[in-house]
Amino acid sequence: MSHPELWADLHIHTTKSDGSNTVEEIFTYARAEGLSAIAITDHDTVAAVDEARAMEKKYGVEFIIGVELSAVYEGREVHIIGLGFNPYGRNFQEKLAYFQKRRAERAKKIMKKLKENGVNVAYEDLYEITENMNNAGRLHIAKLLVKRNAASCIKDAFNRYLAEGRPAYVEKARITVKDAIDIIKEVGGLAMLAHPGILQRDDMIPQWKQEGLDGLEAFHPDHNYEEMGKYMGIAQKLGIMISGGSDTHGNGKDHTKLGRVKLPYEYYEKIKNKTKSGAVK
Repeated sequence: MSHPELWADLHIHTTKSDGSNTVEEIFTYARAEGLSAIAITDHDTVAAVDEARAMEKKYGVEFIIGVELSAVYEGREVHIIGLGFNPYGRNFQEKLAYFQKRRAERAKKIMKKLKENGVNVAYEDLYEITENMNNAGRLHIAKLLVKRNAASCIKDAFNRYLAEGRPAYVEKARITVKDAIDIIKEVGGLAMLAHPGILQRDDMIPQWKQEGLDGLEAFHPDHNYEEMGKYMGIAQKLGIMISGGSDTHGNGKDHTKLGRVKLPYEYYEKIKNKTKSGAVK
């Protein structure tokens, strides 16, 4: 069924991971942008779920549970988004806790490398940027570097210190793409390949589909219209779903605005109908 006037955004980050907007702010912006449905896809955490369920009723914007997991394939980071799963499985929570522990360890190593490169910062300084130190990541560190005038903006912080190949880069905990897909499938979710245009490994998509991948994020701010069309075509050819969203980390400077990329509701509806838990009520 076509809903030409309805839209969704299925890739959103909040202050529960490395976003700068609270859960309630996300719902406020979503309603203002005319979105009918959203997924909060924080890194390695589902801490936004209970609050989001309350906000769903308050703001009249449908909510589907999400998470973003990081895998590694041939030295490249591959991001897998899980949608519409049961977040309360014990094994699932234990795995997320492990990822958060590894994330904190990574942040400490990055801060040590920064100090070795003449940047006077300490791990504890990240409390200025986030209350959730278990989820401290490179974006938090970049914000701290800007705050301390060690970088002119977030992009500069990545280009100078934090991006792959730069002096303070530390690789994330290694799990395979299949591991990430399996973690999501074990709790009844759908696994989507995030921003495939950034990854540039289209040759692997058929294999990942064989390993359980359910869809591609064709709609993303880093995809131009040609790439968006290409990934919609690949998804249709492989018989997998189409997803997308703004990948917003905040509505301020240096961030993509929520709703800048909107997923037509018909694609969200197909995702929702295929999840075992529906819209997660």
